[in-house]
Amino acid sequence: MLGLAAAMAAGFYLYQFPLKSYITQQKLYELLAEEGVAKEDIQIQKVLKDYKSARSGYVMYFTVKESPLDYQYDYSFKINNWMRGYVSEGTIYSSDKIIFNENEE
Repeated sequence: MLGLAAAMAAGFYLYQFPLKSYITQQKLYELLAEEGVAKEDIQIQKVLKDYKSARSGYVMYFTVKESPLDYQYDYSFKINNWMRGYVSEGTIYSSDKIIFNENEE
């Protein structure tokens, strides 16, 4: 009985992570399309489940063609919103848009 419960829990987790990760990626593409960034110009480096914060979301690390920066966006399913930022010299800064020229920071 315990084995069945463990198998169901593992199956649920394996189903949930890829599905929610995919949904988060699609939401990122939609968000950046509003800024005029094409899906083809976005290179997602990794997607992680955020277990540490109360937001309980997914963190996406990505780059955008023609932008000199790396980005880290955190999506929360609970409150349906994004925390947006970019990484420069190891520090994360908040930003509401993609930066194509470092002087825009």
